Amino acid sequence: MKIPKLFLILILTSFFSVAVPAVLAQTKGLLTAEESFWLKERNNTIVVYPEQNNPPYSYQSPTGNTQGLSVDYIELIAEKIGAKIQYLAPRSRSQINSDIQNGKGDIAFFTSDKEKENYLIFTESYVTVPVVIVVRKDFETRSGLTMNDFNGKKVAMVQGSAIETYINTNYPRVVREGVTDDEVGLQQVVLGETDAAVMDVASLSFYLSKQVLSSVKVVGSTGLDHKPAFAMTEDKTVLQSILEKGLSQISANDRSLLNNKWIVLPNDTSENDNSFLAIIQNNFGVATLYILFGVGILTILILLITKKSHRERYFRRVHNVDELKEEFSELEGESRILSEELQEVKMEEQKLKGEIQSLEK
Repeated sequence: MKIPKLFLILILTSFFSVAVPAVLAQTKGLLTAEESFWLKERNNTIVVYPEQNNPPYSYQSPTGNTQGLSVDYIELIAEKIGAKIQYLAPRSRSQINSDIQNGKGDIAFFTSDKEKENYLIFTESYVTVPVVIVVRKDFETRSGLTMNDFNGKKVAMVQGSAIETYINTNYPRVVREGVTDDEVGLQQVVLGETDAAVMDVASLSFYLSKQVLSSVKVVGSTGLDHKPAFAMTEDKTVLQSILEKGLSQISANDRSLLNNKWIVLPNDTSENDNSFLAIIQNNFGVATLYILFGVGILTILILLITKKSHRERYFRRVHNVDELKEEFSELEGESRILSEELQEVKMEEQKLKGEIQSLEK
């Protein structure tokens, strides 16, 4: 399978995983008087905590600039609501967690979990990414493992993250090894200091696309989805509402552009069995397969409905026998085209199933 086709699947998956509000207000008059006053009091500035090293969401470029998927989202929201973003000095997640509770700044790029919900409030998530289990290539030949297979074993995960909270709650027998970021977790796996690491697919694909730590592979899913959002203290409900409204103004096309920019596909998938392609197919191939197939069927149904509507309109308006014959001929041609398209979708389904089965061997 070529990368563009997988990329299409990833785009479709991200579309279905993101909750887009039903009511999309116009930018003009988007905010209430209270919300506008909240921003005006702060010189239309929102203070953000960027993370030091959490690619592709928030990290520092070689020149020291703050960048990433979360950064681009908050910048676009600021544009929609007429605000400015001020970034504090980058720091670790644990330091941000401590600072935000002390009122130093407005928002952090966090994922909601039961622990953080005790003192923070969150916007909706702007992307959903599966969290997977990563091991050294020579560690395990099986695939389809779960966290239960790592009971009593050391597993690296970012300290203070929603992933750590999830593992601690649901898999208490797993020996958790807290690390500052995913890169350190991967290094521990490579050096044999831990048996595995858990991280979301977007973070893992970032390192694979940079051709670093190529001696790792994915062996299963944790059962958790990573859903980054914007977090703030409980006294900032007005800010939460402002950000939600800004987020609602981001179109599906803009979301797609942002996600495609930062969720990077490796260049080589032919010989690299831990490539992003293999990760998706080995762990989420069936799900993405049926999403793609469902979209294909939906497209055909829409075309069929359109054809039926056209035919009904025709019978109401056309009285000339020759025109009627010509129209029937055109409809038969459309039917043949639709049948061919349906057959292509079915063939694509079988092809994808075959590729998934071959990767599982």
